[in-house]
Amino acid sequence: MTSPEIAILAPEPVLGWSADAPKGGKAVMNRVLKDGASVPLFFAQTFISSLRDVGYNNTTSAICEHVDNAIQAKATEVQVYFRQTGKRGETVVDAAVYDDGHGMAPNVLKVATSFGGSMNFNNRADIGRFGMGMKTAALSMSPVMELYSWQEPRTYYSMTLDVEAIGKERSNTVELSDPTLMTELPDEIGELFSKPLSFPSSAAEQELLVERGEDVGERLGASGTIVYMPNCDRLSHATSRTLVEHAMKEMARVYRRAIAEGLKLYVNNRPVEAFDPTYAMVGARHGRFLDIPEKTSRLMFAKKIPIPLREHGTETGDIVIRLYRLPIEQWSTLSRKTLRNDLQVFNGLTVTVLRNGREVFAGQMTDLTTRHTVTHWYRIQIDFPGELDEAFGVAANKQGVRMKGYV
Repeated sequence: MTSPEIAILAPEPVLGWSADAPKGGKAVMNRVLKDGASVPLFFAQTFISSLRDVGYNNTTSAICEHVDNAIQAKATEVQVYFRQTGKRGETVVDAAVYDDGHGMAPNVLKVATSFGGSMNFNNRADIGRFGMGMKTAALSMSPVMELYSWQEPRTYYSMTLDVEAIGKERSNTVELSDPTLMTELPDEIGELFSKPLSFPSSAAEQELLVERGEDVGERLGASGTIVYMPNCDRLSHATSRTLVEHAMKEMARVYRRAIAEGLKLYVNNRPVEAFDPTYAMVGARHGRFLDIPEKTSRLMFAKKIPIPLREHGTETGDIVIRLYRLPIEQWSTLSRKTLRNDLQVFNGLTVTVLRNGREVFAGQMTDLTTRHTVTHWYRIQIDFPGELDEAFGVAANKQGVRMKGYV
């Protein structure tokens, strides 16, 4: 006898999601698995939550994404804020970046708030490329990003990305709402510009954007953008003091060329002074600690080298590599404090790499330098164009280089 056929039913798929996973995303996933609903290319509820872990090296690296956008928007002034409030053990830090660039029209603002939305996608001539940095940087620090932009006085359009709110959405396709128009900024933002912050502790050390009696709207002018990140829950440092000091130190180097070209960059109402690890830049920070004629390093050579855009490829892009020698004879007689603390000669930043004029790496490279103590007195600077991003291994968040072997 032949045994009757037995139908074997596949077990229903079970979601092993955590208890704090986005509820809306879970509902969408169950609908897709049980009802055969259309599958979106991106599950917005989980995608936006995952992007909080993109992995910036530190808070300053994330903030730099917003400064990059400001420079690309032709800003002449950029203000970075870390506002700490509350009692010890219960402090809250809000972060914000303001620029006086050309601002965004409402339709452009909406596109800029979307992931991958960019007016210059993959354009390698400037700083940004993919239309991801502003959002991923903001959400890496805070679960909420508020964006304000204007191209007329007192005509502020705003957009908000809220991880928790999007996580509750039960629609397969989550769409952005239209920008909201307002004639006045919220008080918590306006106060950033007009009231001293808790650090620096002395109000006299802070150059407020809006002076006493001055109108905020009038001072902000005809165009600009504000990225506001309230209640930051993922910061590399716990206090505004440490956040400010780290940001000022790093940005002084990363944006030294922009500052030298006239960019006014502030962190918590204190101006950032350009620091040049090659000591070749006239007017950079190190010069004010020297009362001797030899205030800069000497260029030993500069060489232009063609580098293939891709391994075994025929197209090339030119890099420029420079070797500088510090004035050893004159500087070696300076005090240890001056050399180590003020000039920072022994900081290990013997190699600096700049992409389109913006630093993406500073440190030691064992392939290029030795560990001998004399190395501190020589500096290498490499400039490369954005078209060589793959060759230099520059990631979307512009954190460091991983040069290919043939480079």
